[in-house]
Amino acid sequence: MTAIKEDFHKLIDTTNDEKLLEDIFMILSSRREHKEGNLWEGLTEEQKREVLVSESEIGDESAWVSHEEMKRRNSKWLK
Repeated sequence: MTAIKEDFHKLIDTTNDEKLLEDIFMILSSRREHKEGNLWEGLTEEQKREVLVSESEIGDESAWVSHEEMKRRNSKWLK
């Protein structure tokens, strides 16, 4: 772990790209504040129900649509 921290510090110290540094800072900050399950807890009951219904539909192969079929159906937007 120490080697990666040292390498990371060197990279940070040698960059002058402020936008890149801001992006890295935001990523690290958000990861540190992330708590497992926050996304699910933030959903409404209706949203949770929709997620569970969608999850159950994944196993129903008869409802699957091929990539070629999706391209055909959406061809007017793919031009």
